[in-house]
Amino acid sequence: MLAILVLALNDQLLKDACPGFVTGKLSDVAGMAFFPLLLQAGLEVVQDRLGDWTPSRRVLVIASIATGLYFGGIQVLDPLADSYRYGLAALQWPFRALLAGSWVDLAPVHLVQDPTDLLTLPALGLAVWAGWKRTSTKREP
Repeated sequence: MLAILVLALNDQLLKDACPGFVTGKLSDVAGMAFFPLLLQAGLEVVQDRLGDWTPSRRVLVIASIATGLYFGGIQVLDPLADSYRYGLAALQWPFRALLAGSWVDLAPVHLVQDPTDLLTLPALGLAVWAGWKRTSTKREP
């Protein structure tokens, strides 16, 4: 929850108030800390509905690796960057249309490809650290 709060505050306030290297990387660190946990939670919801749910360290590690690969890819590969621009735009579109009260065109979100963002990849360890203990025991029926 702290990572989500940091991400929101940084993107909405701090980047405008104090633009620079630290605020440029802070959101990336926060995203690395929470996104693998979000992926893991989504998979666990699906597994729970199928009746086969147990917390899984393997899923946590795979979600962390997938997050790192995709995040790294969008920083250096144009096709992955475009998938991010249009994918996030598609997720935002219903909310933008509701706020506008009418149809709005699907426009890709802005993305600055910055290979120095790869320096934040070790923050994936925060997600693994945060999720490790909860995956050490099986869920009681």
